[in-house]
Amino acid sequence: MIIQLLGNIIPIIFGIIAIWKWKSSKLDNTQIRGKLGFTPFSTFQIISGIFIGAFIFTIIFVVFYYFNLLTIVRFSWTRGNIIQVILMLAVLAFVEELIFRSFLINGLRLWLKSKTLILLISAIFFSFVHWFNDGSTVLSALSAFIGGLMYAYAFIKTDKLWLPLGLHFSWNFFQGFVYGFPVSGFVFEGLFEVNLSGQELWTGGAYGPEGGLIGIFARVFVIFIIWLIIKIKYGR
Repeated sequence: MIIQLLGNIIPIIFGIIAIWKWKSSKLDNTQIRGKLGFTPFSTFQIISGIFIGAFIFTIIFVVFYYFNLLTIVRFSWTRGNIIQVILMLAVLAFVEELIFRSFLINGLRLWLKSKTLILLISAIFFSFVHWFNDGSTVLSALSAFIGGLMYAYAFIKTDKLWLPLGLHFSWNFFQGFVYGFPVSGFVFEGLFEVNLSGQELWTGGAYGPEGGLIGIFARVFVIFIIWLIIKIKYGR
């Protein structure tokens, strides 16, 4: 849809303006890559992000199973094309982090000094483009907004793409391919095949756990985990 496309194009324009400003200020390519969040590379941050996503969705799967919110139809190590899914989700995570965190946040920094306002605006854009996904509801839009805060917080606190990138990839991979949940309305063939039951208020229904209260609570908890990791590792 055109409106959804605009939700992606506007952040890209912000990023182009930021890069143009940096070029005008005589910053070299190495400095620009640093401002965009690419350098220096952080193994710790990307592994931390991957671990958080795996940990959170393992807990969510256990909670759903314990409270009879899902039934396991089958499990197979050979279901799905893991290489194809990894490549697709890695590209998706990279593109979304580049657009909504690196480009948009750096563009907003040219005009806004308030980190809180920058967080909120970037989260609004992220939520907006997910509004058009299958199974989307007002609750899933709220969850996507909190998800936008989650990734933006990781970017702003580290000034790097690696923590939010690792988290974003892992969040989608373990949610969809490993545990068989819908991912923002999209379904992957993966290790588990599950059927969701119970109230959509909790499960998110066709949108997946992200569209329900359990997913919202999980995202708030992830923000706390990010704060804790950065506090312990970097003292800030």
